[in-house]
Amino acid sequence: MKVSNEHILITKSKINKGMITIDDIFVCDITGNVIEGEGKASKEFPMHRNIYQEDQTITAIIHTHPPFATAFAVAGENIPDNYLIETKVILKNTILVPYAKPGSQELAEKVRDAVRHSHVLLLQNHGVITSGGTLIDAFNAMEITENIAKTIIFSKIVGNPVPIKQEELDKL
Repeated sequence: MKVSNEHILITKSKINKGMITIDDIFVCDITGNVIEGEGKASKEFPMHRNIYQEDQTITAIIHTHPPFATAFAVAGENIPDNYLIETKVILKNTILVPYAKPGSQELAEKVRDAVRHSHVLLLQNHGVITSGGTLIDAFNAMEITENIAKTIIFSKIVGNPVPIKQEELDKL
């Protein structure tokens, strides 16, 4: 989470994100130096920094690996925007970011380019990033993304999902 133009909060490297405590969150400066806390910041720090620097309206980022949305990323597929109205109305659009090694400068640059066009990024063979003006905005985007992905995958198991016609999407 961005707390100023010079400082962000980020989780410790290699921890169970489901069991985070206050001690697992660091204050880092914009170059990645830990200002408050003990240990090493996530190797994804450059990616987070690039997002904050690219879009000053973003103050919160969630990077996780939800199974249904990540299934689209692993398949090299973006989440279709013509099955559920939430995709167009709430998420606006999602972007599939081509694979780059996690923690690499290459990934950080690809994410910087993609966040210019969307706040929901599927990282190919990796996971999902959502961002927003608040932590709740980023969380809601992640939850909606995962629910949309799950619904589309389940609908394909049940039968052939029927897309919303383009003229109807245009009305949204």
